Amino acid sequence: MSSTQDYPAQISPRSWLANILIILAGAGLIYWSFRLLQTRLTSVISRDAVINGVLIELKAPAAGEVSKLAIETGEVAGKDKVLLTLKNERVSQLEVQEITSKINEQKAEIERAKAQLSRQLALVKTLELDHQNQSNLQVREAQQSVEQVRADLQAAQARYQLAQVNYKRTAFLTNEGLLPKAELDTAKLEMQESQAEINRLNARLESARADEKAALVGLSLDRSSSNYDPKIRLQELLLDIADQQKIIQTLQQTVKDAQAELAQAEADMQRQQKVEVKAPTTGVIWRLNAQKGQFVEEGDTLGNVVDCGRRWVDVYVEERALRSLQPGTPATIELYGSKSQVFQGKVSLVRSGLGRLAAGEDVAIPLTPNLPRDSQVRVELAPDTDKGEPNLFCYVGYTARVSFQVN
Repeated sequence: MSSTQDYPAQISPRSWLANILIILAGAGLIYWSFRLLQTRLTSVISRDAVINGVLIELKAPAAGEVSKLAIETGEVAGKDKVLLTLKNERVSQLEVQEITSKINEQKAEIERAKAQLSRQLALVKTLELDHQNQSNLQVREAQQSVEQVRADLQAAQARYQLAQVNYKRTAFLTNEGLLPKAELDTAKLEMQESQAEINRLNARLESARADEKAALVGLSLDRSSSNYDPKIRLQELLLDIADQQKIIQTLQQTVKDAQAELAQAEADMQRQQKVEVKAPTTGVIWRLNAQKGQFVEEGDTLGNVVDCGRRWVDVYVEERALRSLQPGTPATIELYGSKSQVFQGKVSLVRSGLGRLAAGEDVAIPLTPNLPRDSQVRVELAPDTDKGEPNLFCYVGYTARVSFQVN
């Protein structure tokens, strides 16, 4: 009997433990149900989500062979960084050759003009010497003329003095009746003629002195026996030399302009022969279609750059949840590929309906048209969102779980 009475006392503690466990399990289920209900009422969970971004297509600016690849897929490219180089040795050199020929012709013309100028300068020396010789000759002739007139004047003065003496003697003898009056008239006439000759020679002497002074300063109007005045020819030649110098200066300026044009043409040709393709913006190389040694035509696609500064999340949610989502609704993004990464963002676009979304070619991850009862929501990432390592492509293409905080 005692053994049967001890049995209920042994199972009673285990019943209390079971009851406690059941109570705890029920409380957990109630709390979980409450949290689930609260989550369903205060948040919307995405059915699918992917981080997307803008792809910038790289086009070949000219035809050529890819001679250098300076970057690989997945590397970061700064703005204006040289990604690859195109080489095209088939660029026409016709323009450069035409400008070079024109420069050579102009240089030859300058040499001819300089030779002509040298001949003119040599002729100037000849004319100057001729002019100097003729001036000296004219001076000597003028001086000789002055000396000759002076000598003639002295002789005339001597004859005049003699005529005066003869006249006085004849006048005395005539008064004495020793000579007839006719001889006195003859003596008087000789004296008057001598005086007239002296006056004429004085006039000639003044003229000769004037010619001498003019010859000394190069103002003589007398020409040579060949009717040739070197001074006038020298002045004409100096004018021709000035014109020739202007012609040479014009040709030299023309050559200078042509050389500048040639330098520009050579630079253009070099740019066409060696074209550098640069990154249009800072980003990550998404793909490179071109390979070293490949020949591409102008406009061919060389690759794509993803702009890490323009990223967003394309999210699909049930269409019935749209009444709870509005632009500006906060969102939390948890990456499946990197569990430690949690981003924040806000709804920027809500678009619903089958076939309303046509996937663009400028996005990294093309999207299929919306499925029935599914809607697309675009979430803009916060400006300070981590871009990750370069080889992670700024997380573009990563799938995620997106939770929207709704009232």
